[in-house]
Amino acid sequence: MKLYQAALMLCMPLALTGAAHATQSISCSDMKGDSGVDILLGAGPVPNVLAVTLALGERRLTTDPAGEGEIVTLAQAYDDGEVFRIDLMDDQATRRMAAIRLILADHDTRPLRIGTVQVEDEPPVGLSCEGP
Repeated sequence: MKLYQAALMLCMPLALTGAAHATQSISCSDMKGDSGVDILLGAGPVPNVLAVTLALGERRLTTDPAGEGEIVTLAQAYDDGEVFRIDLMDDQATRRMAAIRLILADHDTRPLRIGTVQVEDEPPVGLSCEGP
């Protein structure tokens, strides 16, 4: 009995550890380099957006409560194979704060995306991105 208990005690930490979660990211910037969007994606067959941080000039928005800037909530993340859409809402989910639209460009060496980010009623800003 003691051998069984010892084996069980040794195996318990293995059972309590979770599987490693793979992450990927999409990093975007505008032509001037003063605006950008960073999107952290989790593993899965559909877009699993874990975090979004964006900076447009002096304005900063983030879904990370510990991050710098205004806290926003992920309202939707949808990829139909042509356009990857992400909408961010205010913390009360009463108004859209930002809309991110990215188109995947076919390229042999690495994934490239182009698109726009629009914060509230400001004009959209063009982006070029690297990432899946």
